Amino acid sequence: NENDADGDVVCGDVDSCEYDPENDSDGDLTCGDVDSCPYDNENDADGDAICGDVDSCEDDAENDSDGDLACGDVDSCPYDNENDADGDVLCGDVDSCAYDAENDSDGDLTCGDVDSCPYDSENDADGDAICGDVDSCEYDAENDSDGDLTCGDVDSCPYDNENDADGDVVCGDVDSCEYDPENDSDGDLTCGDVD
Repeated sequence: NENDADGDVVCGDVDSCEYDPENDSDGDLTCGDVDSCPYDNENDADGDAICGDVDSCEDDAENDSDGDLACGDVDSCPYDNENDADGDVLCGDVDSCAYDAENDSDGDLTCGDVDSCPYDSENDADGDAICGDVDSCEYDAENDSDGDLTCGDVDSCPYDNENDADGDVVCGDVDSCEYDPENDSDGDLTCGDVD
């Protein structure tokens, strides 16, 4: 019957939506029979071709692109499903060190979370398993082996704690007469300091 084509008990001549039995149920002033989203008064506000009434992220056209269950319009890091895991206010998708809050603090191009020496840009230059930032002798693998408080890399006699006590330019650890500057000058096999 054309008098009430949509069967809503409102005659067609007075029915604002004569072919919509719900008479514009979403109130967007577009009758349901011609409304692309008859139950969404914003008619797919985010433009993702999913009507708001069935869109899990009605204001996010990418529908939670990172899959973290937070829609992009309210997600602080819409492309980072861990939402800034290291807490450095840089989202993981743009953070060069996504798991290092200090972002390679020593500048050695190795992120702190995988850097064996995160505060030593030379990463233990002397190879003594002590990072340079805490190594008292960062270029001496033996860490002042003679105990003279002078690191081996700058110690003229790294194995002589008296540093050539007799001043003969022969370190005590290899000087046959470590306290005789003339090194047994009379050749009697007795060093001058005891001869």
